[in-house]
Amino acid sequence: MSTSLVFAMAVTWSVAFYVWRVGINLTLSSVFLGLMLALHGPMYLYYTRIWGIQTKFFETIMSSAPYYDAIGALDLSLALSFVCITIGIAGADFAFGVNHQQIQAALHSWRTQPVRIASGVAQRLKIISTIGFFIILAFIIVENKIPQIIVYFISDASEVAKIAMRRESGGSRFYLFNLLVSNLFPFSAFCCFIALRQRSMKLPAIAWAFIVAVMVAKASTLSKAPLAIFVLQLIVVEHLRKSLDLPMGMAIKFISLCVLLFGAMVLVAIRELHGVGDALDFLFYRIFMIANESLLEYYAAIPSVLPYGWGSKFSWLVGSLTGQPSQPTYVLVGAVHRGMEGSTSTAMFIADAWADFSWVGVFLFSLFAGFFIRLLDIQLIVKRGKTVATIAGLALGHYGIFVMLSTALQTAMMTGGLFLIVPFVLALSSSLKWVSDKNDGGQEHLVQLGRV
Repeated sequence: MSTSLVFAMAVTWSVAFYVWRVGINLTLSSVFLGLMLALHGPMYLYYTRIWGIQTKFFETIMSSAPYYDAIGALDLSLALSFVCITIGIAGADFAFGVNHQQIQAALHSWRTQPVRIASGVAQRLKIISTIGFFIILAFIIVENKIPQIIVYFISDASEVAKIAMRRESGGSRFYLFNLLVSNLFPFSAFCCFIALRQRSMKLPAIAWAFIVAVMVAKASTLSKAPLAIFVLQLIVVEHLRKSLDLPMGMAIKFISLCVLLFGAMVLVAIRELHGVGDALDFLFYRIFMIANESLLEYYAAIPSVLPYGWGSKFSWLVGSLTGQPSQPTYVLVGAVHRGMEGSTSTAMFIADAWADFSWVGVFLFSLFAGFFIRLLDIQLIVKRGKTVATIAGLALGHYGIFVMLSTALQTAMMTGGLFLIVPFVLALSSSLKWVSDKNDGGQEHLVQLGRV
């Protein structure tokens, strides 16, 4: 049986599981499995069998492993990953005693019930937004970010020059600030946005100022994606206030909006592109082809050129134990195919799993990813329902999934905020009193938190 047939069977199974068990909606497990299928399903076959073989860089990648079937190994790895993700999702349902009917009931309740608001949330958000605003303002002033942002988005510099600019000046030199901009600040901004949209909550203008400040902080990374994704998240948050459903019409509108937003960002940031056609070609290449090209880079380099790390590339862990962090895998893989260490290659989470633990890593990481993402759905949607904090938690989870599908799993857990979602929700919602917002003042109800 050919590896491509095994891959096709795994994708077919995943599509059936997606439609039958998960459903097309904005739950984290649906977004995760849906994006996996969109990025690494048929598009993976298109890249490795049609599009890629027409490019010179594809030949460069494959020349690194002349005696190793890198594509065959990647076929089987993706097939294994798809199956393990579905098993992880089903395993989480089984472990927490949640069945398909309960999930559907929770989705219906989300659709029909108003947003519930814990008492004291407005006061907490006022404090958080005020502190956050002044932290971001201080960062912008101290590191002189406004001129850098203007130069990056307005100048006629080439894409290569802007990549160099991003490496040199993107983000902050303080890791903690970068971490806050990735997870806590966006989560808080989503909460402020929801609170501002709920008529029964009154927040001062500082909340809007904080949301704008987070946008500026995202732009200061000198990258197109973070700012565009944050804007899209705000749009998703507005929809989540009403429903988790994703009907076909809404999906088409959202995809069209994504194309327009990212297309505009691309045309502004990359001046070599001329017209809508060039922008659409670039987006197709960047979203679908690069995602699979980067995966192939890892599988061609490891183990043919670079040995398996067996945990040695978990630099955050190894460095803390030995004091000598090893060079990241993405730098080493980039050097293999590009001939210089300044160039890097990042790929979705199974690439690092393969690099460090071979087949065992792909199996365990995929199983854990499916289980953990479904666990978040159960905690936010089934156990707690529609609140200011859970809506913001889902929006942050969507970003974490994006991180997981573009870099390592451990990065998605911390920098992407997946591991922090439930603690954030608990911290904001730690109250026994809830206000049911019906846009008419509502009535206060005392509810035990454990029943929410």
